[in-house]
Amino acid sequence: MTTPEFVSADPDSHAALRAATAAVVEALARTASLPGPRTPLLPAELAALADALDPCPDEGAPLERVLQDVDGVLAGGIRVPDAGYVAHLHPPPLIAAAASELAVAVTNQSQDAFDGSPAGTYVEDRLVRWLARLHGLGAEGSGVMTMGGTASNLLGLLLARDRAGEHVRRDGLPPDHRTWRIVASDSSHDSVRRSAALLGLGLNAVAEVETDARGAMDVAALDARLEELRAAGLRPIAFVGTAGTTDLGAIDPLEALADRAQKLGAWLHVDAAVGSGLTLSPALRGRLRGIERADSVTCDLHKLWWQPFPASALLVPGVERLRAVHHASVYLNRPEDEAEGQLNLVGRSLDTSRRFDALKVLIALRATGRRRLAELVERCVGLAAHGAAAVRARPALELVAEPSTVMVCFRIRGEDALNTRVQRELFASGEAVLGRTRVRGAVVLKLTLVNPLIEPAQIDALLDRVVSASAAV
Repeated sequence: MTTPEFVSADPDSHAALRAATAAVVEALARTASLPGPRTPLLPAELAALADALDPCPDEGAPLERVLQDVDGVLAGGIRVPDAGYVAHLHPPPLIAAAASELAVAVTNQSQDAFDGSPAGTYVEDRLVRWLARLHGLGAEGSGVMTMGGTASNLLGLLLARDRAGEHVRRDGLPPDHRTWRIVASDSSHDSVRRSAALLGLGLNAVAEVETDARGAMDVAALDARLEELRAAGLRPIAFVGTAGTTDLGAIDPLEALADRAQKLGAWLHVDAAVGSGLTLSPALRGRLRGIERADSVTCDLHKLWWQPFPASALLVPGVERLRAVHHASVYLNRPEDEAEGQLNLVGRSLDTSRRFDALKVLIALRATGRRRLAELVERCVGLAAHGAAAVRARPALELVAEPSTVMVCFRIRGEDALNTRVQRELFASGEAVLGRTRVRGAVVLKLTLVNPLIEPAQIDALLDRVVSASAAV
């Protein structure tokens, strides 16, 4: 008998799905049991693993055999739950969220139109309204799910651009658009500059502001920059406040930014891709004071909310602010259907077809609960505080900045080349995957502590290994 290829009302298809799921779980278990954050394979060896796989042979093979064929690929990836993986904002996902990916995939709803996801449309709307209220955006707060922080930042700045000029969406950029500026810190995410380029404003439209010792925008430098722009006849149309910079995890002075945006009639976008999880914790949410005054907020759920990629949202105080992307389509958001009360989300999004990622988020949040999520956020922030103290306790290391959220940047005392070599050698050995970046021009190493499974003693052991590796070099 032929194995069913699609899930349907046929009970045999349900049995096939259970068997396939069990086979995938077994393959994942084989990988999860391996030691260290990665297998020490060279780039050429990893490329050879991929090249050995025929993507689409003439005849298919049993799934168990295919999974055995890709064992090396799974083993050659990063094991994010391992305590030695501290490089990026790449957390282990909650089991409830990961398992719910199966429901997202099998039901395969498309969030662009009501008749592509009738119940899912309202579930996403419910989720983003709750998120908006959690971030202080008011009873009318709303938003839309996106593919990631870059997409959310692009959408937020598109809204700012379209409010800056009359009929920009219809007529294009007005003649004076060359005077428009987006004010952001020099540590803001690269997607701010990329968005400026994609929106036709150009990279030079981003007016950067210097940061303080912790990596947050300096208010005095902000005011000096604004005076420079005024004297040059340039107009700030948007301010970007970062709540958790990529390298230092710093939080910009959001209230000061809100004051200046309000005074100048400019849009305030808060990139809280990193810091949005702090809103879950009564003890930590005060660090985001001022976020409630934003015109748009980026909230990445695949960071300090422990969701699988992709899961992000662009949040706004009122759904009418998303009208800048609305487009009437004869086959999706038909006016006569909306007149009958149907909700179509395509009018909020830059995308058309979109996954029902809100489902995995909803399931995982309900299964975990807000108190437990707050505990996880607080634990990771506490691990960063421990990491900073552990760096200070080792004379061979120096702390670059006090942590503001979950990143700890430090250096091995010595030349840039030493820091680079130690990071690369630990990665090549498979012992540890540390972050490596530059802060104020110097090469620094980074612990990104988004894994609540890590114990403080494991951070100590990792830093000791960095010290011993540097001594060996």
